Amino acid sequence: MKITAFVSNEDCSLHDTGWNHPDHQGRLPAIVRAVQRDMVALWDPVLQLEGTPATENDLLLVHTPAYLERLRRTSDEARAQGRTLELDGVPVSGASWDAATAAAGCALTAVHAVLQGEVRNAFALTRPLGRGAGADAAGEFSLINHVAIAARHLRGLYGIERVLVVAWGARPPVALARLLAEEDGIQLLSIHAHPRSFPHPDPAADDHPLIGGAALAPGSDGDAFAAALRAALADADKPVDFVLLAAGFDILAADAQGPLAVQADDIHAITTVVREWADQHAAGRLVSTLEGGYAAPETARAVIQHIHALAAIDPA
Repeated sequence: MKITAFVSNEDCSLHDTGWNHPDHQGRLPAIVRAVQRDMVALWDPVLQLEGTPATENDLLLVHTPAYLERLRRTSDEARAQGRTLELDGVPVSGASWDAATAAAGCALTAVHAVLQGEVRNAFALTRPLGRGAGADAAGEFSLINHVAIAARHLRGLYGIERVLVVAWGARPPVALARLLAEEDGIQLLSIHAHPRSFPHPDPAADDHPLIGGAALAPGSDGDAFAAALRAALADADKPVDFVLLAAGFDILAADAQGPLAVQADDIHAITTVVREWADQHAAGRLVSTLEGGYAAPETARAVIQHIHALAAIDPA
C-alpha cells in the first residue's frame, strides 16, 4: 500500500491574483515541478490523486448561501470583464470559483482516500488559501475554508467523533477558530508568530480564547517551532480519530509575509512531530493542506520535505 497521497487539481493554479500579489500563480507550479524532480524518491510511497471539486452542498457545511452567491457572481463578473476584481479585499478572477471548489475538493478527496484505507495520510495541494475565510466573508487571501469543510465533513457525514485540527503559519487562524468554536468533538491548536509581531496586528488574534497552542517570538527557528508544536500536542486531548493539518509555509525565514526563521529543511522534523503523534493517537489518519507560503522556491523545497516526512522517508 502507498503511504501518502499527493492530491492536486490543475484548476487551483488558475486563480489569478496578479503577479505582484503574494499568492501569485507561480506558487503551485513551483511545487509540482519540485515533486516531479523528486519522483525517484516518491514513486514507491506516494500515490498521486486528482481532487474532485467540492459540491455546493459541501461548501454549505461552512459557508452561507449568500456568501457563496457573492463569490460566484464576483468570479463570473471578473470573467466577463476580463480582469481581476476584489471580494472583501481578496482578489477574484474568472477562474477563482473553480479554483476554490477544486481546493476544497482536494481536501475532501484526501480525507476520503485516508478513510478508505488507500493511504495512511495525505497532502492536498490547495489554492487559494482556506483558513482565513469566514462563513460569510473572504479574508487573508482565502475564499473557501477547506479545512473547516473537511472537519465538518468528517464529523457530520462520516460520523468521526474526535478530530484534532492543527494549524501552523505566520498568523493565528482566527476565522478557522470561529467556524469550529461550537463544534463538539473538534479541538484546534495553532503554532504561529505572536500577533504583535506584525506592523498592524489584529486585536482579535491577540490571545484568542478559541485557539490553543503557542505564539512564538519573531526570529524563532525550526528547533523552537518543533519544540512548541511538541508541547502543544502533548497537552492535546487524546486519542482522536483524525488529524487535519493546515500547513502554512509562511513560517519560513525567506517568506516576507511572516517574522519567523524556520528553514525549509526544518520542515521534515516539524512534520514528523505531527505524523508521529497521529500514528500514536489517531491510527495514522492525517490530512495536510497547503495554506500560506509565498517564497515559491523555498516553499517548494519545504513541501518536498513535508511529503518525505509524511511518507516516513529520509529528508530530501
